[in-house]
Parts: sequence; C-alpha cells; structure tokens
Amino acid sequence: MKVLFWIFVAIGCVYAFYTGAMAVWSYLEITSIVEEVVNERASRTDRQDRAGRVRDDIVKKVAASGIPVDERSISVSDEGKTLEVGVRWNWPLIVYQEREYLSVPLKHDRTFAVPERR
Repeated sequence: MKVLFWIFVAIGCVYAFYTGAMAVWSYLEITSIVEEVVNERASRTDRQDRAGRVRDDIVKKVAASGIPVDERSISVSDEGKTLEVGVRWNWPLIVYQEREYLSVPLKHDRTFAVPERR
C-alpha cells in the first residue's frame, strides 16, 4: 500500500511540474508575440490605426500559437507616445473530459514607448 501511495505522489509531482512548465511557456510565448507585434507594427502605422492594427495582429498570432486566449481579453490603447498592451488568459491545470475544473489566471500588461512616425 505504501508503494502505491508513493507512485501516486510521484505522478502528482510530475503532473504539477508539467502543468507549471506549460503555464510558464504560455506566458513567455504571449510576451514574445506582444513584443514582436509592437516592434513590427507600432512605428509603421498611423496613430489613428495603430492600436487597432496592433490588437488585430496580436489576436491572429495568439490564435496561431494554440494558446486559448479569448479575443475580448486582449486590449491595446494608444496614449500618445506610449502604447499600452494587456493580455489576460487562463491556463488549465485540471481538465477532465474537455471540461476545465481548475485553471490559473495569467496576464501580461506592458507599456511601450512608441516613437513618432517621421
């Protein structure tokens, strides 16, 4: 009986490590996508269209990455010389029969200094 208990403990530890590593991977992936899109689009787009185009590109790249992020939880606001980007999503920890029972809320908020277009 002791052996069975320790096997379950070991499986639980491996699963906890795996889900934690995947949550960290999703955070790093979202961070990378946001920085890439802002660096590509922010200085090349007119100020009136900047926030919308950056947001649309982030939505497309996040969907392509396979991370389950709701489109409504991605926000981009243009504050003159800065661009504020916020992404919020939940990373599932316990899933059974395609239903999430426990998830960790994650977010990435960042303000970028955007130079004026010349």
